[in-house]
Amino acid sequence: MSRGGSSSATISPSGGLKLGLSPRPNPGFERAVEHQWRTSHKSYIISHRDASDSYKMSFMRVDDWSTYRETRNWPQLDGLRAVSILLVLAFHMHDPIWTRLYGGRGVTLFFVISGFLITSLLLREQERTGKLSLRGFYIRRTFRIMPLYFLALSLATILVLAFDLGQGGNDFLHRLPLLATFNGEFAGSGTFSHSWSLGIEEKFYLVWPVLLTTPMISRRLGTITAILILMAAFAAFSPTFGYFGIYTPIISGCAIAIAMHYKRSYAHISFIARPASAYAALMIFLLVLIFPNPFGIEEQSKYAHVLFGLAAALAFPGVLIGHTIHRRLMELSPIVEFGKLAYPIYLFHPFILEVVDRVVAPGSSNPLHSIPRLIAVVLITTTAAVVINKCFADPLNEFGHRISRRTLRNVATS
Repeated sequence: MSRGGSSSATISPSGGLKLGLSPRPNPGFERAVEHQWRTSHKSYIISHRDASDSYKMSFMRVDDWSTYRETRNWPQLDGLRAVSILLVLAFHMHDPIWTRLYGGRGVTLFFVISGFLITSLLLREQERTGKLSLRGFYIRRTFRIMPLYFLALSLATILVLAFDLGQGGNDFLHRLPLLATFNGEFAGSGTFSHSWSLGIEEKFYLVWPVLLTTPMISRRLGTITAILILMAAFAAFSPTFGYFGIYTPIISGCAIAIAMHYKRSYAHISFIARPASAYAALMIFLLVLIFPNPFGIEEQSKYAHVLFGLAAALAFPGVLIGHTIHRRLMELSPIVEFGKLAYPIYLFHPFILEVVDRVVAPGSSNPLHSIPRLIAVVLITTTAAVVINKCFADPLNEFGHRISRRTLRNVATS
């Protein structure tokens, strides 16, 4: 073997094998090949790392705090309202096929939505203007809730007294003072008994905005809200204080709003909103909906639904700020538009349901019987709600907002 080469077998022109020396290697060529290999390998590593990072980020994506604070409208809340009212409608159909949904918890979900939304708006107003106008809040609330409420109550009164329709007609006049003062939860069962939930909300919102404006409380708002949740949750299992357990889901919604309002606590909430955590929270929510009492501990108030309220609050961040499938679902336009009609649908659906019940009797276990009944109630109540909103609720709501804005301007200039 000579220096600078290596022994090799080559093919001679005649076709036979010939032993000889390979040509001297080209150092420049080898360096070029090595450089190309290193460059391509590095590119592969970088692209693989970027893909891995992108894959990991897909499980971590949430709206950041500044994006959340700049958001002025949450269409997904209307989507959740749609889920809430559908659960209520299914529950009130009294058909066995819907029993497993425990649709009465739709009201509990609505409590969480309400607590979050109103607290968020109040905190932002307080931060934006330097103070919270209680007068402006109560004016807006009055024109938002009371006109439709008393329209529905008047209709119920006429139907019961003049046409002998509804349930519990004999004692309706005795119950009427409680219904007319938003104390339906104490009025017992019968016509317009579904107004109990509005009684819960109106009493809560008489007190909650005042607490937000109290300096001693507002400085420790997060801690005090957490204590209130614990007190309400434990009260639900107390024979003496069971009534106050009903407020657990509303206060839970308030707590989520408070935690998301401040940057420091938002970081903790955003962890729950990451897709992996959000899907786990959604599964807990659905399981508690279908199996409402997994521990076999009975609440003293049948309306409290403490565990479900807490599960709904836990699932809330994934819908609000998480990049999740159920968030996108709740933002779909038809679902959002249906959710915007939740309040008039809730108030007036018993009247529609009574008509449908007279045409097609409830109680059948046949899906071909139960599903068309539910679809009929949904379509008719939705149509009625659109008309009521356009002709009655929307103009009055806008009028209330104008008075509220005028009040705020007068306060600012005084």
